[in-house]
Amino acid sequence: MMLNAMLETLRRTLHQCPEAAGNEIRTANVIATFLRAYKPDHLLQNIGGWGVAATFNGHAVGPTVLVRCELDALQLEAKDNAPLGDMMADCAHLCGHDGHMAMVAGLAPLFSHDRPASGRLVLLFQPAEETGEGALRVIADPRFSEIRPDMAIGIHNLPGFPLGQVVYRAGTFACTSIGMEIVLRGQASHAAHPENALSPMGCLRDILSLLPKLTDKRGERGPRLVTITHAALGQPSFGSTPGQAVIYATLRTASATDLNQLRAGSERIVYECAQQCGLNVELCWRDHFPETVNDPNLVEHLATACESLGVAAQAHERPFRWSEDFGHFASVCPINFFGLGIGEHAPGLHQPDYYFADDVIPTGVSIYDRMIRDLLKQA
Repeated sequence: MMLNAMLETLRRTLHQCPEAAGNEIRTANVIATFLRAYKPDHLLQNIGGWGVAATFNGHAVGPTVLVRCELDALQLEAKDNAPLGDMMADCAHLCGHDGHMAMVAGLAPLFSHDRPASGRLVLLFQPAEETGEGALRVIADPRFSEIRPDMAIGIHNLPGFPLGQVVYRAGTFACTSIGMEIVLRGQASHAAHPENALSPMGCLRDILSLLPKLTDKRGERGPRLVTITHAALGQPSFGSTPGQAVIYATLRTASATDLNQLRAGSERIVYECAQQCGLNVELCWRDHFPETVNDPNLVEHLATACESLGVAAQAHERPFRWSEDFGHFASVCPINFFGLGIGEHAPGLHQPDYYFADDVIPTGVSIYDRMIRDLLKQA
């Protein structure tokens, strides 16, 4: 009971200091201070940016299990979207990363007191998940060799599922995605003489209409989505006819092959529309997330852990549409990323009214603990 109360307090402390990707200085310090109290064998700071990793060695030589969570909060569109209680009005934990950190931090007191049978446990608090850059930066850090895992696991909370229910899937768990930035350039003019302008307004309208038509939410091989996330025409003004427009779109699919095809189709639409209107166009791709592909053997270990703990669990039929940069760790070792329900009627991820359910923290800690000890005992 004391551990649960302590972790809830930690989660609420983290909730009060949300920091955007790449700026998680204060958050990392809170985590590092918490971990030091449990005397890990090694505490690595500033990995891949502001990342923190704590290592707990087992009683015998064996493999390394890495448990990963995220340090960053969500950058908000506008200050009035910030939920009540957040100290930084332009940033908030609307994805539950504060809850994920509390669950992973909860393993420190358990493994400090009772080391694994063999191998070692690494608790990784990764920066910059929301931009898709953090996992790659951690892996590219020369010091990653000090914590390089043989298997990696992680949790994401899931609104819309029963409180405390585990959701798992062998193979692709979450989609791959990428951001498409489109800049259309024409010629501005005085608003009194629009005939002297080459306005991108018509081209903007056509692209906004055509790109979403590439969406197939229930495709045979998984969802294919094109979501317009931002559009702007010129600058706020009554005196100028616009000469430039900007569009942001997010492309999502269940596989890299499908994403490449969707990219090609999206590019074709943009270039054809720009050519028809006589506009110059610039395309930039950013915020790439790979698909998250789970190892079947690790999924079996998860199912066994849930059964032994009496935790309700269900297999998910299709990949989740959202993306996670945890998928990058599959290039290093087998991975297992799974969901933990926070309530069937809980507000969705990234919504202004989202909140994390503290009641699931003990469940997450117990599942992690049982799975890690089983994996390292069998090694």
